[in-house]
Amino acid sequence: MLEVDESKFIFKTKKIWFSEAPFDVTGYDGVTFYECTRDVDLEGFSKEEFTTIVIDLTPDLDTIWKKMDRSCKKLIGFAKKNGVIIRMNEDYDTFYTINSEFRKAKGLSDYNLDIGFMKKNGILIVSEYEGNLLGGQFYINDGKNIRGILNSSKRLEETGTMNKIISSASRLMIWEAICYAKEHGMTTYDMGGYYTGKEPDPQKEGINRFKDSFGGQVVTHYIYQKDYSLLYYIGRKILSLKHR
Repeated sequence: MLEVDESKFIFKTKKIWFSEAPFDVTGYDGVTFYECTRDVDLEGFSKEEFTTIVIDLTPDLDTIWKKMDRSCKKLIGFAKKNGVIIRMNEDYDTFYTINSEFRKAKGLSDYNLDIGFMKKNGILIVSEYEGNLLGGQFYINDGKNIRGILNSSKRLEETGTMNKIISSASRLMIWEAICYAKEHGMTTYDMGGYYTGKEPDPQKEGINRFKDSFGGQVVTHYIYQKDYSLLYYIGRKILSLKHR
């Protein structure tokens, strides 16, 4: 379980990752639980279903590798053959910039994480080719679970062979994250979401196919929220309406 305290304006809140179920906390204006595996009803807590895809890390690496699609394994091999270099916990500033530009180019909300938060609460994996940073992935973990939070690259800026190298590097980074998690005794790799909406969405469905290629299992997790302060509740609601 990973607990993160946050302070904004006059409010003090807590975010808790990887707890099986929610529970009350004291001394906070609000608490949010992410990636809970149990479906429960507790007084005062709102509940939201969240679909994601997870890879069981308890088998050996050979077994995990065999479950992956042939095309995925081929691209990982392509990245290695072409000299893509993987580094860990380096180039935070460059990754921060790449993530901001990537999200802007895709028309996504401006979401990034404080570099201090990244250094304290997870691992950053980046890929490099011929001296240039191609992209990176940030993961949080609690020693048992690892979950992707940010995944950005320069693929929207490139075409042809370079675009293929960046695409293959993204897969290699995921494989390296799996190997890292396995080596450090973690048992679950969470890919950070899976689209299950009723409306067709080619972009999100394409991301689903990318994630499916790693051989994981689609599961339902739960997000729980509880407000202990009426003022915080009102402020949170106003903020959520503003971002719609």
